[in-house]
Amino acid sequence: MKLTPIRLRRLNAGLEIDEVIELLKISKSTFYKLEQGRLTPSSQLIKRLSITYSCTTDEIFKDLKITG
Repeated sequence: MKLTPIRLRRLNAGLEIDEVIELLKISKSTFYKLEQGRLTPSSQLIKRLSITYSCTTDEIFKDLKITG
């Protein structure tokens, strides 16, 4: 799996895949799409990501290259 900014953020947080899936309340399929950059998450998921990774929602938007 390529090293995307959102994956790097998870690794830097020291979290395993199964931990993140449980914390975010998402499926493995959704998780993998998210880390590969093939999914635009909902605003609720972005908020949970920022809490899980101890960062701001703006940083999540930047990691996922979401503009608007």
